Amino acid sequence: MDAPALLTAARAIIGGAIAAGGICALAAGAIGVLRFPDVYTRLHAAHAGQFIGAPLVLLGLLVLSPHIDVAVRLLLLAGLVVVMAPVMTHVVASAAHAAGLAPITGKYTAPRPGARRP
Repeated sequence: MDAPALLTAARAIIGGAIAAGGICALAAGAIGVLRFPDVYTRLHAAHAGQFIGAPLVLLGLLVLSPHIDVAVRLLLLAGLVVVMAPVMTHVVASAAHAAGLAPITGKYTAPRPGARRP
């Protein structure tokens, strides 16, 4: 293998690994949204997954991008996601609080599949 082909293969492996890590973070956030009991804990899971996962996916694509203009756009988009994710989470949490949604207090036990509700 010559040097350019080796460099291209290394970029593909590194970019794919970074993007795969971001996809795992997004999947963990999605599982948290499905499993957590109230809007505030679900919002936390969604924010954590989005704040870490989306920029990682974009940075993985940045490593894979063939042109510098595409790489700059992906970097700017990753920066926008990092800046806007906390703002949007705060807006949703403020709206939930203004609507009167209270968090679950006390010990919470998740319902078991197939169990009857009292």
